[in-house]
Amino acid sequence: MAATLKDVALRAEVSVAAASLVLSGKAEGRVAEATAERVRTAAAELGYRGNRAARSLRRQSAPLLGLLSLGVATLPYAGAMLEAAQSAAREHDYDLLFIEVGTPDDVGTPDAIAENLLLLEEHQVAGILIASYFHRELVLPAQLPAPTVLVDALCPDRDIDWVVPDEYDGETELLEELARAGHHHVGWICDSPRYPATRLRTKAFEDVAARYGWDDDPRRVVLTEHADAADGYAAMLRLLEQFPKVTAVAAFTDRMAMGVYMACFERGIRVPQDMSIVGFDDQVLVSEALRPGLTTVALPHRQMGKWAVGRLIERIESAEDLGISQVRINGGLVVRDSVAAPRTGRVRASTRR
Repeated sequence: MAATLKDVALRAEVSVAAASLVLSGKAEGRVAEATAERVRTAAAELGYRGNRAARSLRRQSAPLLGLLSLGVATLPYAGAMLEAAQSAAREHDYDLLFIEVGTPDDVGTPDAIAENLLLLEEHQVAGILIASYFHRELVLPAQLPAPTVLVDALCPDRDIDWVVPDEYDGETELLEELARAGHHHVGWICDSPRYPATRLRTKAFEDVAARYGWDDDPRRVVLTEHADAADGYAAMLRLLEQFPKVTAVAAFTDRMAMGVYMACFERGIRVPQDMSIVGFDDQVLVSEALRPGLTTVALPHRQMGKWAVGRLIERIESAEDLGISQVRINGGLVVRDSVAAPRTGRVRASTRR
């Protein structure tokens, strides 16, 4: 088996990034000469064959796009993003080189991104996609090796193309479904506002609540540490205790909504007859499996992947100054059976789409 760059790095006791710099001839001023010599010796001893991208170009293969995945491949519901990106690349006669940085718990650090960008640089990619499995803010290296588009991520201090879900409009559309059903006592269960999605969806809740005159009791909002079923369950029990008038609950994610269902079942509260529940994400393994099915908003993974590849190729091939394009996509309301009119009062029927 041919030696890899990682094998050379391990033999030389350096990072993959340092080995890549040395073997690509870009180490001057960035890697100590003694370290560089150690890398070259390790490469010679292992029979490292050099840049694989150069060999592929000599074979006249299709140009490469690099996709740096920050946890996307580890989660089944985000896989549509990768499928759409690969399909769009093929439609434009590009190959897609995919690198998964790591697990959702440890991806997205500046060092991890920088090191893996060097691997893409070694392959001489024509352009780069950096795709996250959730909407986040990234810190990127000062210099990027090729035109770059961010997918489900943004970089606040850089002029760079990105595409993210329209968290605000999506949540607004979802909450208006509750308003159309006639609800006024609506609870909001959400994790702490450390990510853009949390802040934008919470802003949508506040604006819709003000527009429709929903009960403004501060106890109707419950913050959690995690956006999972366990925290959704605990938050719903707390909401029922502190805000007994609640007739509907909006959960930050479908997984949190699953916990809300569990708490209702435990307390003998019927969904949707006694309590309407909505989620967000449309994780079909959850939203379709719950009974009744969960009304939610889809994350536009497929649309984001397709748009990002199209934008990247446009930037690679255009001779003009395209400017920066930053796009928000609404995945759309998915209506199932978890919303009904509240138990009392005159209401209008919920609109179905």
